[in-house]
Amino acid sequence: MVTLAFTLLAAVAASLPPERDLWVPEAGLGVQPSQRQVRAVLAHRGRYMAVYRDVTTAPAPAVEGSQDVEIAHVVEVFDELIFPRQSELFGPCPDRDDNGVVILLLTPLAGNGSHFFPFDRLAEAQARTYGFHSNEGEILYADLDQRGNRAVWNLQAVAAAFHDLLHVSHDPDELVWRDLLANYSGYLLGLAPTRMLWGDADPNRRSHALADPWGSTGWPMLFVHYLRERLGEGALPALVRRSENGFDGLEALLGESKHRSTALDLLADFSMACVLDDRYLGDGRLSFSSVTPPYPQPAARLPASRPTSGQLTVGVGGAVFIAIEGTGERALPVSLQGESEVAWIGRAALLRQHGPDAELQLIFDASGAAHLDLPQLERGDAVVLAVVAGPVDASHVDDREVALQCGLGWVPRGPALGVREELRSLTQTAFPDAGAAARARLATTIARLTGDPGTAPPRITTRYAWAPESAEVLEVLRQEATIRGLAPREHSFQVIADNGVSQQWHNLLVELPGADTRRWPVVVAAHWDAAHPTTEDSYLSARNLNDNASGVAVVLEAAAALRRQSHRGPILAALLAGGHHGAVGARGLLDELQGRVAAWVELDGVGIPAPPPRQRIVVVETGERSLMFTLSFSEVFKPLGLQPRSATDVISAHTGAALAAARSIPFAVISTPGDGSEMHTLPPVVERSRASDDLMVLIAKAVADASVRLAGGP
Repeated sequence: MVTLAFTLLAAVAASLPPERDLWVPEAGLGVQPSQRQVRAVLAHRGRYMAVYRDVTTAPAPAVEGSQDVEIAHVVEVFDELIFPRQSELFGPCPDRDDNGVVILLLTPLAGNGSHFFPFDRLAEAQARTYGFHSNEGEILYADLDQRGNRAVWNLQAVAAAFHDLLHVSHDPDELVWRDLLANYSGYLLGLAPTRMLWGDADPNRRSHALADPWGSTGWPMLFVHYLRERLGEGALPALVRRSENGFDGLEALLGESKHRSTALDLLADFSMACVLDDRYLGDGRLSFSSVTPPYPQPAARLPASRPTSGQLTVGVGGAVFIAIEGTGERALPVSLQGESEVAWIGRAALLRQHGPDAELQLIFDASGAAHLDLPQLERGDAVVLAVVAGPVDASHVDDREVALQCGLGWVPRGPALGVREELRSLTQTAFPDAGAAARARLATTIARLTGDPGTAPPRITTRYAWAPESAEVLEVLRQEATIRGLAPREHSFQVIADNGVSQQWHNLLVELPGADTRRWPVVVAAHWDAAHPTTEDSYLSARNLNDNASGVAVVLEAAAALRRQSHRGPILAALLAGGHHGAVGARGLLDELQGRVAAWVELDGVGIPAPPPRQRIVVVETGERSLMFTLSFSEVFKPLGLQPRSATDVISAHTGAALAAARSIPFAVISTPGDGSEMHTLPPVVERSRASDDLMVLIAKAVADASVRLAGGP
């Protein structure tokens, strides 16, 4: 790979045109590729950086030359500090466009932040397979809109974007440390104030708390600094070099260095260090050596001798601080119970008024429970607890907030849900074999679509429709259909992104002919694609279970049942592309059928039951004029023990229901009232632990029975 040298290249002037066209990714990219082409004019040239101005979308400066001084200062700092120091730490800068510099494009399309667009490192033809154009070079996007005493944030923005470039160049598939280290880079280089480490100097003026979910700003940046103090200056470059994602990379680094702590141990030590900052406890583990963080406010203050209980909220990756204050009377024992879907870990310390202080053992079991017998606490004494909700999937960012019950003289009990047992009893009643064969097929389909590493190849890494890896999804769907004795065929259609890039996308169809070929088909559909809140994360790892691997698995299982049943009208099982892109797969299928559809039934999020007492509820969304249509679904769900709930005011996103309604086609969207607000962010391992094969088997049977009725019966 060609890299930028640390010498001034004489050819730079000749290789940088005074004007050029560039594709700019629009700030806040959603799930759809979005770029705008702009005209850029060369404004300044330094040793390692050349600055271009977007003259298409940027307004002219209020005063001629007013921004030139700031640009010159940014280029000077980049040449003298940002480029050499970060290249030394994190590896050489590539020079794909062979012009000897990094280009900084000043454009309002960069929004409030700054970034390097990873697809710019690809050749144009390769980038188009992802739905983007490539500028085929090292280009940073920023606005540099800060002035006066806030101009320091311009330097922070450029340092963060340059780290982004280096990180992508050396570890393109990692996002957790990339974003965090990019934001930390300004402090690392001495450009940003210390207060930025805990978010007090957030350039966007957001507030941050220790209990917030793990993110790329706020207190996690202080954790990066803690790692640098505890593990040495080489820790951060080592994280960039590691191929593992997230905390898995830190775990591998600790193992490589024979460090006795785990990644979660370090997170717990860090959380207590934020509270105590005491270099004399725990061999210095519970302190900082070069910064003094602010004292986080406790989530609860409890008198040690008073029975009490309550519930706290903590983000995954964050921590809560509990203070138990002495009264001079007998101290009651502490009990904690956290949600079992996260990895709880904690630290405790006894703080005596006149010393000596001591560290106490606080150990959580696999169910998220911990118990601590308190020593005698005099007035002025206290026990402080720092409790961390660690991620169960160390490679995945999990931005949920979870509950932690705590109490003194009280034993918390997790809810005895019994959801699985109740749903299993329904399948035992409905099927001669308790649905064992169907459950096994569904479990395999779900595991494959969510990328379980223990499944047969090809292994799915993402189901994002614009990603080239979507071809592997189609192959898995073909295989799963064939296993059920179905004969699928592809239906292809053209999709064009906002930037003009086009792709061929594919629906997978299974035709189940009826006795009367004159009838229009009943369509039973589900979209197979998935998406995450950010485009880049979607390309890397969008493989959500409830959105919509569950719907796909249920459609396949319903089709398998329909293959063995007779019906007058044809039934078409459709696995659709592009649910997250305007339901383009549904639109393409409706266009092919010329709107000649008897009924449209779509499954969207049917794998995870709602919490008790709603675990049997199935939501059926239909049009306002489809009362009889709704009743036909009630008649198939109720005998199975499920409770249909009709809805007519909202049409599910990502489905073809609205398109069907526009063509006056009766429609129904089947879903469960589960945890839909979290489906984009739950790690697959958590979704799989919540999913119910029994629920999906029951819904598949109900959908098959309803489809036969809609197709005119046998």
